[in-house]
Amino acid sequence: MKPDNSFFRQPVDTESRLSLHLPCKIILSDQERQGTVFNVSYSGIGVDLSPEEEDFDVKSLQSISIPDIGDFGVYVRWKRGLRMGLSFSAKRSSSPTLDAYFEKTGSYPF
Repeated sequence: MKPDNSFFRQPVDTESRLSLHLPCKIILSDQERQGTVFNVSYSGIGVDLSPEEEDFDVKSLQSISIPDIGDFGVYVRWKRGLRMGLSFSAKRSSSPTLDAYFEKTGSYPF
């Protein structure tokens, strides 16, 4: 007999992402931290933190700066250990910057 899996969460479609491995600066209200961007979409950015960067107050996050892409206002969507997902504060204004980067590299999220 096949088990009833109705109690499992239904999969949610997410926006296409482009895998990356780029250094970034995480700008907090009182300091800067280092990280590595592991993916990007038109909604936000995935960032890996180094172990010494893990314990900061996520509420103090203001923006992120990624060389060759640009600077973005962001907020923390989720954080698990050394990994966090950041959403763009202004998706509409981040799109042209991302379009320019995707066109320059010839790589697009899919």
